[in-house]
Amino acid sequence: MLKIYPAIFHEAEEGGYWIEFPEFLGGTQGDTLNEAMQMAQDFLAGILATYIEEGHELPTPSNIKELKADDGFVTMIQADPSPYIHGNKTIRKNVSVPEWIAKRAQQAKINFSETLTEALLEKIIEMPSQK
Repeated sequence: MLKIYPAIFHEAEEGGYWIEFPEFLGGTQGDTLNEAMQMAQDFLAGILATYIEEGHELPTPSNIKELKADDGFVTMIQADPSPYIHGNKTIRKNVSVPEWIAKRAQQAKINFSETLTEALLEKIIEMPSQK
């Protein structure tokens, strides 16, 4: 499940970059632009996983056109929090679907488990906080 949020990359005085995400507290840094991009993806995936695990609603991403960086640039970062979620052990579930859908999905080589997992995760994220 991919999510996209804007990040503000600031050029550090001593070289490299420090990165902040307007929707989340904290940030990360990198010595090179490539490292900074990777660290930004890791940070975003980790914070999203924490929000999901704790049942918090994911914030709506800021409009990138409204963000400014006088000492760097603003860009969108895409990350998948799934690998960072604890308890990622898979379990078997028996589900029923209409036969015609099952046939079409098999013909299209759709992975049933992956599709169901992604759909359930999206539903969970859309639910209001249970706390």
